[in-house]
Amino acid sequence: MFTVITTLSNIHMQISPEILESGGALATVSLILTSLMALLLVDSKYWNKWTSSTTDMCTYPLLVVFAAIVIFKIMMVL
Repeated sequence: MFTVITTLSNIHMQISPEILESGGALATVSLILTSLMALLLVDSKYWNKWTSSTTDMCTYPLLVVFAAIVIFKIMMVL
């Protein structure tokens, strides 16, 4: 069992930019959809503390991912 663990730990996986771009597109679309959903729910009678925290829980991590995508794109250009 010890040899299997050491063998697997020496594997290096390269991630292609195409995979990052498709994941970035999915994160961007998800961010737009959750932001639109939050904007639509704010003015409705269904907006309360629970829906606010739920949309924030979805939106904030996507904002971090979107910022990371922007930084990655800027680094690719430079």
